[in-house]
Amino acid sequence: MAIWRKIHETLRGEITEGLYKTGDRLPTEKELSERFGVNRHTVRRALAEMTAEGAISVRRGSGAYVAEGVVDYRLGQRVRFSQNVTELGRTPAHRLVRSEARAPDDREAEHLRLRPGAEVLVLEMVSEVDGLPVLYAAHSFPAARFPRLAQDFDETRSITASLRRYGVIDYTREWTRITARSPSRKVAAQLRQIESQPVLRVEALNLDMSGEPIEHAVGWWASARTQFVV
Repeated sequence: MAIWRKIHETLRGEITEGLYKTGDRLPTEKELSERFGVNRHTVRRALAEMTAEGAISVRRGSGAYVAEGVVDYRLGQRVRFSQNVTELGRTPAHRLVRSEARAPDDREAEHLRLRPGAEVLVLEMVSEVDGLPVLYAAHSFPAARFPRLAQDFDETRSITASLRRYGVIDYTREWTRITARSPSRKVAAQLRQIESQPVLRVEALNLDMSGEPIEHAVGWWASARTQFVV
């Protein structure tokens, strides 16, 4: 294991064990260099990884501080990212990575009950909490029912608000499946984390109030920044 990685794991462990609490200032780069017997560049690399993971925040001229804890994300019949995060007193944001209309894969066709020849509209997006990415997801919708959903999302920055434009006033979660995975290079890059850090793969299906499927989603959550509450 690289030396910077050992420093990273040691400091993360000390935060987890409560040696450093939320808002506490970590030792300076000089102090950490002396403690681990390495140069400051090595310490800097470890701190940079912790910053990217959301474990610490660096304040210019002041030092590194333990960041606010992981996001307690509530799963239930109605799952709304922005509402969940806002209720925690934190700031949500979404960034659309790409959108495309294409033929569905087998799972999309099955779960969205699509007829032969029907297309899905896929929105790939990154969702953030306080400026840090916690979720990279591909949301698939029946293209015939929601033909301009990508443009609507550009205007509303909300899937829920965009769906209202098509008369979907409310919708509920039919099921959620969660598995632990190693991220691909693409997923790790979008979440700004290292590839060795596990992610939580979440597959879900949402229905409108008449029971029609409207959204099939597959998302990858940064496990170091999120815990689910059921």
